[in-house]
Amino acid sequence: MTCKGDVYVDSEIGVLKTVFLHRPGRELKCVTIENKDEFLIDEIVWAERAAQNHDEFAALLRANGAEVVYFQDCLADVLKESSVRSSLLDELLRFEAIDRDLAEALKKTVMEMTAHEASAVIVGGMTKHEARERMGDIKSLAYAAADEFSFFFKPLPNLYFQRDSYFFIRNAVVLCAMRYPARRRESLCARYICRHHQLFDGTRILFGADMNDRFPDAIEGGDVLVLNEDCVAIGISQRSNPGTIQNVGSRLAGIGIKKVLAVDIPKKRAYMHLDTVFTMVDRDAFTIYPGVADDMRVWELDYEGDGRLVKIRESCDLFGCLRKNLGLEKIRRIDTGGGDLVEALRDQWNDGTNTLAIAPGVVVAYESNVVSNIALRDAGITVHEVNGSELGKGRGGPRCMSMPLKRESLL
Repeated sequence: MTCKGDVYVDSEIGVLKTVFLHRPGRELKCVTIENKDEFLIDEIVWAERAAQNHDEFAALLRANGAEVVYFQDCLADVLKESSVRSSLLDELLRFEAIDRDLAEALKKTVMEMTAHEASAVIVGGMTKHEARERMGDIKSLAYAAADEFSFFFKPLPNLYFQRDSYFFIRNAVVLCAMRYPARRRESLCARYICRHHQLFDGTRILFGADMNDRFPDAIEGGDVLVLNEDCVAIGISQRSNPGTIQNVGSRLAGIGIKKVLAVDIPKKRAYMHLDTVFTMVDRDAFTIYPGVADDMRVWELDYEGDGRLVKIRESCDLFGCLRKNLGLEKIRRIDTGGGDLVEALRDQWNDGTNTLAIAPGVVVAYESNVVSNIALRDAGITVHEVNGSELGKGRGGPRCMSMPLKRESLL
């Protein structure tokens, strides 16, 4: 296990040393044709094969020198403390439209479990049928009216996309305000881990610890690219709104981030986050979906260290902004699909742009994006391929599935 307090990220491409993952499990089996839209899942995922795909992904990261830390293990660790478990359960049960009697019975049931059992319920859900086996019938209208397979604890089937519900920058963390109800429990669980797990001793929570830092605020980690030690790009997207981006930028200024590039992208499912259309793959190279490349508006936000926004400028030249703020003479642009619009459309839906850099010029990508991976290699990028045949059905690629906790500094 990584030493406590050993968290630091100041780029997208520094050598990956430690990474947070979540191995998908029972929660994916809870998704059906009837509830998939509620859970933001497009297709029914073969859970066992998704877990196998994910194990291969984790093994590849380990083989390239990264330590893998699992989110659910960390959740179980903090649930060993009864006061922490009690508080988290109180907050989780407020998400459910149930009466006090049912909430108290559910809480008592989970308080009596082992830490790993409790973690499994919080992640994988609990139905009425499962609850009855543990606590019997109770005097509750919500309980009586529910069918056998209604969830009293809703599962978290998107949790394997670890990028979205929080992001680490320098030695701090932003706990994201998730746009849709199906994902808000994820950032809640992350808050308890970041507050109570020894791994995050000394990690400052910049946003998300306060009750005011929640919906209708909206910002998700897939929209955030840490370009260098003092500049980040944040997507104005389907999942992140401009007001929250500006407010988060003021918090980031407190740890030395002087510049935010707010990048406007189409508000569509296929372009869910900035990292579904645009990722950094080397010190001077980016891969981008050509369907949006020439239409992006960018605002440069300059902050003082006290969080004051001192200047805002609009531009239609994303790559010009990148050259200026990264101190580069030129930038290598690598188009998804190798510039072929049909191939780009296919690979865009299959997360061809959603690459995870594990070192400068070295990325992980789904093997199915054949043409996009050839384009990356032709541009001098080393590509490690993983099978995402089931994982990608949730609409996310290798970057979406990973949250770096530590990277080597590029300086």
